[in-house]
Amino acid sequence: MPEFVEAEAYRRTAEPLVDAEVTEVEVLDPRLLRRRNGDPIEPMLKRTRFTGARRLGKLVLLDLDSGSTLAQSFGLRGRLIVDGTMASTAERLRRPATPRSDHVRLRVTAGQHRLELEDQLRLATAELDIDESRLGIDVLALTESDLEQLLGRSTAAIKSRLMDQRVIAGIGNLLADEILFQAGLAPGRASDELEVGERAALWRAIVKTRDHTLRRGGSHHGEFIQSGARERGAHCPRCGVEIERVRVGGRTTFF
Repeated sequence: MPEFVEAEAYRRTAEPLVDAEVTEVEVLDPRLLRRRNGDPIEPMLKRTRFTGARRLGKLVLLDLDSGSTLAQSFGLRGRLIVDGTMASTAERLRRPATPRSDHVRLRVTAGQHRLELEDQLRLATAELDIDESRLGIDVLALTESDLEQLLGRSTAAIKSRLMDQRVIAGIGNLLADEILFQAGLAPGRASDELEVGERAALWRAIVKTRDHTLRRGGSHHGEFIQSGARERGAHCPRCGVEIERVRVGGRTTFF
């Protein structure tokens, strides 16, 4: 699933829509939608104007002058394209992107701009007026004192705690593995059992990994971002021991 860094790139992709009025909404796959009170989403978008493009965790939030907000999530392989281009967190340039017409699930025309949500696996969603309070602190807003409080009140495995979007919004499976590798922590350790030095190491690893992925422009490359292969049979670049693959909190985990 796209993590905070991919969602941040999609937020930047959507920035040209700000101040544009919605003139056309095409829902090409009804399974994309999460409806409010059972009402269709299209009439609520038309003739409104986008006033902001925000991100919270893995969600891209497009605010409207009606007071509503369109929240988009991207499943495993979804992506957001505006005017045939996509932005990146690595640089301010926009690169060309041509969606496959049979994979476009939502198309919105606003002013001179066209937003397309492409998703091959049909796992992306679009929803009006989500309860943003159900999500935790965004990973880029997280502070060391926040982390201390979040760890100290939970007996959950540290990886599960990092990935709980109600606690910290934006960290997914790949980044959680990378953070714990950088911190030198086993993913199944109980959160409230970490010692002072281990908590400090975890905080440094979060900062290092989130900053690195922003500079790199993405997280999903099938390998440890900074550290080596993320696959069964690979070996640790620090000590040479074979990397293990287990399940923690129901998620495939490499360490």
